[in-house]
Amino acid sequence: MIAFISDLHSNLEALEATFADLEALGVSDVVCLGDVVGYGASPREVCEQTMKRCAVTLQGNHDAALLDDRDARGFHERALQAIDWTRRALDPESEEHWAIWDWLGELRPEMELEPAGTEAVHIVHASPCEPLAEYLMPNLPAEHKRLQANFDKALHRLTFYGHTHHPGWFVEGEGFHRAEGHDAVLQLEVGRRYLINVGSVGQPRDSDKRLAYALFDGESVRWRRLEYDVEAASAKIAAIPDLPETLSSRLLVGR
Repeated sequence: MIAFISDLHSNLEALEATFADLEALGVSDVVCLGDVVGYGASPREVCEQTMKRCAVTLQGNHDAALLDDRDARGFHERALQAIDWTRRALDPESEEHWAIWDWLGELRPEMELEPAGTEAVHIVHASPCEPLAEYLMPNLPAEHKRLQANFDKALHRLTFYGHTHHPGWFVEGEGFHRAEGHDAVLQLEVGRRYLINVGSVGQPRDSDKRLAYALFDGESVRWRRLEYDVEAASAKIAAIPDLPETLSSRLLVGR
């Protein structure tokens, strides 16, 4: 069993609840699909926990933007403000942060993963065509040329991704299937190709404020939706003058 987590966005309360659930389930193999930082109030703690607990971590577009302003082009103003604050919070001149910066600098936005006992899979932050920043939004129709281009670009029949914060999946030839609620299950069909969104731990955007992550056992994917102390996570953002208020309030509504 492998856990896929993504889009942590400096939300320590959500990440701690995720790791507590994984420990209760006895799942030790954890893969992070990127966006460790951005938006939230606890970048140092979330980076340190991810470094410690995740066997593999990809680079997300917010992680890349923290390292290089050129990767922040196209960001909404509130995302830019969060990146600027995060860079100050993780002061690169402070020796206590050097290990975090070194680790972030080594991340890349895609790779092939070969889990023991099952088929190899393609993991990306955003999409097979543009691993760092393309949005495969749920409203993409099945026949859209961009969707087919991503199936064609995928290195394996199963691709796991994050970035949009919407848990669910595309199967080739069909539109997006939402993973509705807690313990939604996708039973994988032999010979079919899938683009599987694992959801967001730190900032869900499907109108469900519960954190989301996915479990993969080689034959199926199961999504976990968990309550966490969202009020505490929201209040920590609200207490930081340099972070926009909307980053606090949106956690409370899952948007």
